Amino acid sequence: MGLFSDVGRKFEETKQSLTDTQQPEYVCTSCEELVREDFEYCPHCGEDSVEAAA
Repeated sequence: MGLFSDVGRKFEETKQSLTDTQQPEYVCTSCEELVREDFEYCPHCGEDSVEAAA
């Protein structure tokens, strides 16, 4: 990943942790990152493998 992608991802994670107390309900099966919303593509790795968390 590029520098700006890394910084943007870290910023978004920090912002969400400070403003949102909901637990992630979805997970990417490719990179195994937790996702708070049902995205068509994973915001972390870009794969189309976001599924409901068990």
